[in-house]
Amino acid sequence: MQTKLYHYHFLSIFLVVLLISCGSAKKGATDNKNENCITSKIKFKLTIFDENGLIGTENNKVSLDYEFCVPNQVECLTKIREIDSSIKPLNGKGRTKCAENYIVMIGNSYHKDIKKTLCKLSQLEYITEINQVYWE
Repeated sequence: MQTKLYHYHFLSIFLVVLLISCGSAKKGATDNKNENCITSKIKFKLTIFDENGLIGTENNKVSLDYEFCVPNQVECLTKIREIDSSIKPLNGKGRTKCAENYIVMIGNSYHKDIKKTLCKLSQLEYITEINQVYWE
């Protein structure tokens, strides 16, 4: 009887370890979806965001506004809207100092997939950098 209990106890521990390792493998798989991210274009760290796209301490969380320049062409603006429809054009050149025939686009981090969004934007060849907006 004691041997059976030992086997059940061993089996229970084995199943718990197996479940934990499967959870770790799954987490690693979701982290890999950003492997094509060009982080050198993103001028702030992706690790600062929580699961809701917020930054800061537990009692002082805020979203982050970001900007980037894109050619003023319908195809480019359509692609940006496909990635995140909440990204909007902004009047002026922004801190990024967009060149002629480019417009500054502004987005906000307050959504669940901010890391995925920023990585997709970084993969577009016409976006050279994504900067944090500091409102004055």
